Amino acid sequence: MIKIIAPIEPVPFKRVMARGKRRFNNSRYSQFKDELAFFAKIEMDSRGLNPFQGSLKLHADFFKLKPRNPTAKNFGDVDNFLKAVLDALNGICYVDDRQVVQISGSKNFGEPHITIFIEEVS
Repeated sequence: MIKIIAPIEPVPFKRVMARGKRRFNNSRYSQFKDELAFFAKIEMDSRGLNPFQGSLKLHADFFKLKPRNPTAKNFGDVDNFLKAVLDALNGICYVDDRQVVQISGSKNFGEPHITIFIEEVS
């Protein structure tokens, strides 16, 4: 099992936007994916690990600051946060996110960060 702690604010998956034939992601989302990939690569490299090849189980805990306005929208759907994590870790922690056969996540209030646990399923 590996544990990745990324001291960054979670950003939910955003649909790909299009202008004519050009397709692109929101710049905040792209930056988030790059930053999370950086922390994942550090963890994998420090353990001398290559991307996992088999079936995996992934759990992620997402932390964001509590909104000042109690009527503010919730800080995102957990499934969109999980999708962002799956996209960011592709090719780093696993060859393809299709390998993830069990997934879970939680949203919490606190200092912004993400804690991810990945383990192989036998």
